[in-house]
Amino acid sequence: MVAETSHKEGERGVLLAKQWLESTTHIELPFSVYEVPEQTSLVRLDGAIKRYDLSGHFLATKRPLFVEVKKYSVVGRQPEEYTEYLANAYSITARDIRDGIDRRREFMWVTWHPFSQGKWVHLTSKQEIRDALKTHPEVLDGADVNSEIVDRVSERLWLLVLNPCQEKLFLTREELYKVEQALNRKGM
Repeated sequence: MVAETSHKEGERGVLLAKQWLESTTHIELPFSVYEVPEQTSLVRLDGAIKRYDLSGHFLATKRPLFVEVKKYSVVGRQPEEYTEYLANAYSITARDIRDGIDRRREFMWVTWHPFSQGKWVHLTSKQEIRDALKTHPEVLDGADVNSEIVDRVSERLWLLVLNPCQEKLFLTREELYKVEQALNRKGM
């Protein structure tokens, strides 16, 4: 019963994160791991598949975006999970580059509870990525760490905290449609 409740809360968190991010009118996230897992799955250097909670793109740049959502009311295992997230982002990007196409994917971590507050301002830094790769060397599949790729990944990381009070500020679906039409970010 606890696992089912946790799963439902996680799915609710994914839907709230989607609504929040799309309310910015800068992001479109048509794919959820709960509905279309193949569109939220990426492959690391070692061939392992990593599924993200949401995927889509930024409207202005069309840059792909993969979102990891943590609807926690406590810190929980976020520090360890975030370290793995960094290692995965590096490995996925390195695989793209190795295969000849840098897809310029961006990676976003959305949480309801801050973590690692003593180093919060550094959590998207190059050093944090390097430390994550030391903790998770399996994602490298024997490859050396490439400083250029570390730089790229660091520039493509997002770390956001959603407060439950912000849910009161979301645009409704109807409001969002009106705003999107007026802004024409989708080029319609």
